[in-house]
Formats: sequence, C-alpha cells, structure tokens
Amino acid sequence: MIDFRYHLVSIISVFLALAVGIVLGAGPLQANLGNQLSDQVSALRTEKQALNDKLTTSEKLADASDEYATAVQQRVVKSRLSGHRAVVVVLPSADGTMTTNLEGVVTQSGAGLTGTVTLSPDWFDPSQASDRAQAAKEAASALGVGSTATGDELLVQVLTDLLVSTSDAGTSAQRTAALKVLVDANLVDSSVADLAPADIAVVVSADYAGTESVVESRSDAIRALVTSFAGSTRSTVVASGETVAAAGQPVTSNAVQAVREKSETAGIVSTVDHARAGDGPATVVLAVEDALDERVGHYGVAAGATATVPRVLP
Repeated sequence: MIDFRYHLVSIISVFLALAVGIVLGAGPLQANLGNQLSDQVSALRTEKQALNDKLTTSEKLADASDEYATAVQQRVVKSRLSGHRAVVVVLPSADGTMTTNLEGVVTQSGAGLTGTVTLSPDWFDPSQASDRAQAAKEAASALGVGSTATGDELLVQVLTDLLVSTSDAGTSAQRTAALKVLVDANLVDSSVADLAPADIAVVVSADYAGTESVVESRSDAIRALVTSFAGSTRSTVVASGETVAAAGQPVTSNAVQAVREKSETAGIVSTVDHARAGDGPATVVLAVEDALDERVGHYGVAAGATATVPRVLP
C-alpha cells in the first residue's frame, strides 16, 4: 500500500512546481514574453500602415487611370460607329450612371442614338406572364406583325421589331402605337415615343439574385432576348459592371454571365464586364466595332473574358 509519506512528497512537489512557475513568470519569462508580444504588435502596426499606404496609392492610380480614360475617350471612339444607329436597352435595376455614360459614348462614336428603352421588373416576373401575353398580342396587332408565336416569345419578337432591325418594321404610326401598348402595360419605359429601328443594340445589365432555379429562369429569358436582338442587328453588345453577391441569396448573376455561360449566345453576342470603369464605355464601343466586323469577343476581367479590351485598329 502507498503510505502517507508518498502523498506528502507528491503534494510538496506540486507546490514546488507552482512556486517555480510563479517565480519564473514574474521574473525573466515575463519580461521575455512581454517583449515578444510588444515586438509582434509593433510589427503588425507597421504592416497595417504599409498596406494602407499601398491601398491609398492603388486608389490614386485607379482614379488617375479613370480620369485619363475619360479624357481620351472621345478621341478613341470618334467616328468609329458613324453611319450606324444604336439603341440602349436597360435591364431592371441597372446602374443609372453607367447607362448615362454609355448613352454619351454612343453619341461620341458618331452613331445616332435612336433612344433608350428600360425594361421593367414585370418583364421577367413569372406572375405577370398572363398580362405579358395579352400585351404582346395587342402590340403585335398594332405593329402589324403576323406571327404564330405567343406569350413571351411573341413579346420578344415585337420588342425586337420595334428596337432593332436591318429593315424598317411598320409605319411610324404603327410603331408608336405598339410601343405605347408596352409602356401602358408597364413592361417598358422609353425615352422617345417613336423609335426608329437601330442596327446596333447596347444592353445594359444589372445583377439579379435568388435561388438557382430563379436565377437560371432569368438568365434564360435574357438569352432569348439578346439572341433575338443579335438576329436582327449588325452588332449586339451586353455591358455590365462587376457583380456583387447579394446578401442572403444563394446565387447572384447578371446578363454578361448569362451570355457567356452558353456557347449559343457567347458565339453571337459580345460582352463587356467592366463597363462601369473609366475605360468601360470606350471598350463597349470598340466591342461594337469588332462585332460589326464579325469579331465577337468577351472583354474584361470576370469569368469567361477572352481579353481585357478589344484590339484598337487605326
């Protein structure tokens, strides 16, 4: 059996170990640990300041780059789209400043801006399908469109005939009446009452989010729309800014991603994913010019981009 002396020795050993630890902790070890922690804190502060300085410098360089791009934009795009007519099609919730900049650069490029048409959220709302079908039928009748299509398919066809066509569709009175049907149905808003058909379409994208099925449904609808535009224009380009993931939503996408995801659209519609940046508007014009020469491209820095910018021809 283990006697009392063994327990006594064990207890004394424990207290000795505690005493030694206290003495060392209060003495040389404390000073050493304190110095190490102070050095680490100092190093972290220095590193943080260096990173802040680099960030400030990067922001200044980015701002300077944007200022330069804006300053030379008119010279870069001047006369590149002369003789063409362009329409700007704005998807729901698209950035207003980006839209304004793209309208401006279209004019600077020498193209005639036929107007800006903004699609409302109802255009993509599944619960509004019946109302859309009725509006499509009435607009097609007003425009004199004979088609076996119905519902959203007919709606896309009518909008395509109104906005973009290589040959004029309907008289001025018919076009005005058809556009009014869509405006009154709260499907579109137009900057002009009478839209002359354009041969170039610039589609301004916005982010949309939700479940995978909801996002895929919106992407399918966008692909159907831009495919129809591409079939009736000489050049269709979809432009967006960087995508920002929506909080609390599993999937976020935009029209540029929708086009690039499918080879059927990626092969006929050009895209620019940094149109909000300083050089973005000029890049859109260069993308349009390339597409006019049958060079479809995807420009920017997001997934699916084939180059940062189109090659600039003299």
